[in-house]
Amino acid sequence: MAKRTKLAAVVVVLFLFASLANNAFAQAPSAQDIQGRYLIEHDYRPSSGLSRTGWLSDYYPELLGSPGDSKVYYFESAKPGGTLFVAGGTHANEIAGIMATAVFIENLNVEAGRVIVVPNLNNSAVSHQEKEVGLPAYASRGPQWISLETPSGTRFFKIGSRATNKAHQQVADPQGGYVHPDSNEAPLAGWEFRNLNRAYPGRTDSGLTQKIAYAVMQLLIREKVDVAFDYHEADAGGRLANMMVANPKNIETAAAALFDLELDYNLSLKLEPSNMEFRGLSHREWGAGTDAQSFLTETPNPAMVADAPEDTDVVNDPENPLGSRVAKHVYATVAVVRVYSGEHPDKAIVFSGLPGFEELTANGVGPYLQ
Repeated sequence: MAKRTKLAAVVVVLFLFASLANNAFAQAPSAQDIQGRYLIEHDYRPSSGLSRTGWLSDYYPELLGSPGDSKVYYFESAKPGGTLFVAGGTHANEIAGIMATAVFIENLNVEAGRVIVVPNLNNSAVSHQEKEVGLPAYASRGPQWISLETPSGTRFFKIGSRATNKAHQQVADPQGGYVHPDSNEAPLAGWEFRNLNRAYPGRTDSGLTQKIAYAVMQLLIREKVDVAFDYHEADAGGRLANMMVANPKNIETAAAALFDLELDYNLSLKLEPSNMEFRGLSHREWGAGTDAQSFLTETPNPAMVADAPEDTDVVNDPENPLGSRVAKHVYATVAVVRVYSGEHPDKAIVFSGLPGFEELTANGVGPYLQ
């Protein structure tokens, strides 16, 4: 109880408000004690296909009670098969990845195998939008919240920062720049120490970001994940936008899936293999350190363009609306799973209930949430 009391004393209850176009105001979910876990309570409403929920701290107990803990959603079939892992919120300012996981959580029915979903992989990053010295401008650009009209009414979803909250990291950013412990590359900017997608396979003797990365790796190993996706966004028009990055061991699966996407939906994504010399990235380390075939998808976020205004609309952008970006994440995953299941019939992953690619693109995300 002493440890929990101490944690409670240092947790600041956040009451953040977003001014919305309809002149309504949304109160941020506060940091609450949920079975000893102090974190933002997100509004996800799982489908009837949900089997159970857990926490990242189930895989590394030191996260219990920390802002780095995050809820894990398990959709499990009675029919044996493989396991798919999908994650959003590695960078909490990349909202399409978070909302793609929400579409899974609120619609999924698994008929063979399992699907494990973590919508906010770095939950600490959701807690702030600070303009830190050295971070790229897009790390804190755009609204703090988005609002979506759903069948149950207006719902609100939090946008955060690219990096773990400095107040939560517990270890200072390195003054001389950040170098991954297994890398021979030149130092990155010091704040990259708090970038979850530079931290894998993680460490237990370092900052919160590294501990989150360690917990994710333990989840992939313990749950024997077969296919793993990390959802990201990039600057619209940039090299990474509309790209799938695949670990070299599963590049052929990715190529076959992208061929199917072109045929089925006229969706063209670029393909790039992981740079095995550049350490710390999910697709590189998940694939090298576990049995999972690992992938990362990037969609074009209008708020991440170099000179985008502070009030960029990340939902209704005319060129890259949220629904289109979410559809790309979801159906890139669907295509990979189909190819994987065809190649591994004993580990097939079969699910249904997701809205169609054309429906998401045309109608947006809101109509397909609870």
